[in-house]
Amino acid sequence: MNILIVGHDSFENKGCQALIYTTTRMLKNAFPAAVFKIFSWNPQYDAQSFNQSDIPCEFIRHKFNTNEFSPRNRFWLFLNQTLKIRTDKILYAPQYFYDVLNWSKMVVVSGGDILGDYGEAAVKHYFFPIAVAVALGKLVYVFGQSISPYKDPKLQRFCKDYLDKVSLITVREQLSYDYMKDLKVKAPLHLTADPAFTLKPCPAQRMQEIGEKEGITRDARPLIGFSVSQTVTRWGGGEHGKFAQEMANAINILSDKDGQAHFVFIPHVTYRNDAKNDDRVVGREIYEKSLHKDRVCLVEGDYDCQELKGLIGLCDVFVGARTHATIASTSQLVPTIALAYSTKAYGIMEEVFDKERCVLDIKEFSADKLVMMVEILLSEKDQVGAIMAKNMERIRRASLRNGELAKGLFS
Repeated sequence: MNILIVGHDSFENKGCQALIYTTTRMLKNAFPAAVFKIFSWNPQYDAQSFNQSDIPCEFIRHKFNTNEFSPRNRFWLFLNQTLKIRTDKILYAPQYFYDVLNWSKMVVVSGGDILGDYGEAAVKHYFFPIAVAVALGKLVYVFGQSISPYKDPKLQRFCKDYLDKVSLITVREQLSYDYMKDLKVKAPLHLTADPAFTLKPCPAQRMQEIGEKEGITRDARPLIGFSVSQTVTRWGGGEHGKFAQEMANAINILSDKDGQAHFVFIPHVTYRNDAKNDDRVVGREIYEKSLHKDRVCLVEGDYDCQELKGLIGLCDVFVGARTHATIASTSQLVPTIALAYSTKAYGIMEEVFDKERCVLDIKEFSADKLVMMVEILLSEKDQVGAIMAKNMERIRRASLRNGELAKGLFS
């Protein structure tokens, strides 16, 4: 069983790593003979970091290209998909791209929300392997996605045309499911949950080692964790400098009010050569604006998704700008506030708890609002945890269905 996974970028994004770890595990359980190849922005880093020794997996360098739906490639798609004339002579794409798609029996689209509307260039890039796979007659499984509404009607028609042709779509929250229904997408569609809800944290001993190395204090005092990034203002609106200052203000207010709480910034994306995509940079920026630096810890090391999940599980309350950081917290029953820059935060979090108390839209973000929400969750921590536990049992079952549904493609 040859399975190609597309839509992944790099394990420097720990959310992508969590998706690959859990997606390959689910598909390996469904198909014990499965062999994986994965398109990656940084295959060397990913291969070194992939610790699933029982899962045969090769990472292949593949990054953003432009003009993939050129007239020449559209002609190739017409020949292969419509006329069923098999040829690789016209397609303008790297040879490895065509060869790996040809090798695959099933193409799995990972990435969480890469098919959502992040602009026409990005949308068409991520739909290109889908288009080529469909033209080659491959099974295409759109796996556990959030798909936000397309603003441009022409782009919406383009995406629907290819979504109609895939073999199976699973979406990870109700909003995306309703949108696919509204579009009348023809492919089989199921509401499941993000596969990363099944990710296991690292062992307790490893968690303790990291905590000691990073100076994380865990005692009777409340520990409030943060995942911050530039992504929230880039896609959600607002000005980054103002966001950083308001976040620091919130920490200052909580420090003054409580006198005991301490804080930890846990980075979930750490691109070493891209300061705008390294959460540690934003954490340092907020730290410098904080008035009680002795109460604030910055996690600076490069850890994998299971290690970070373990650290996140130490928190009493977690505030997350990164979707998979909030999945790591909620799946461990940590009361969580998601900083929303797209519909996916609302869709995922409303399955876990009350979105009125656990989602803060970045357009409405302020120190006072965040402080109020944190204080409510701290005061109701036990009750909130009980509700989350009940919902999490259902969410994990829904998550595992992503793997179970794959079997039906071959029945």
